Amino acid sequence: MTDDFTLCMLMNARRAARAVSRRYDRLARPYGLTAVQFSVMGAVINGAGKTTSELADGLGMERTTLVRNLALLEQQGLIRGERLEKGNGRCHVLTERGDALVDTCLPIWRKAQAELAQELGHAEFLETVRVLQRLAEVDQPEA
Repeated sequence: MTDDFTLCMLMNARRAARAVSRRYDRLARPYGLTAVQFSVMGAVINGAGKTTSELADGLGMERTTLVRNLALLEQQGLIRGERLEKGNGRCHVLTERGDALVDTCLPIWRKAQAELAQELGHAEFLETVRVLQRLAEVDQPEA
């Protein structure tokens, strides 16, 4: 067999995701969060008024996985669910405690971002993020 699996997109993407996740997990752990939970909180901030399904789509996450993560954050008093004015959907907002935690964690997140940008070089860091954003759209259904 002559296939070069070192060039496998799946293997390399998952390996990189695990490495980056471990780094962010280490930084989030002292604050009682995982990297995924911090990402979900960021999505809640950026997706104000979006339904749970819309948030899940934006995160590239199964809705049921997001619901479990939202429930944990809600139990910790970091977010709260609210009914949408129209329809049966729900949206989520950070609580005062959640806002304070994000404010505390943002410098650590910025530091992690800066470290990765320094390790890769700023231009390569930005290009990597752009490529990852494009890759996230690869398996999206066409509108």
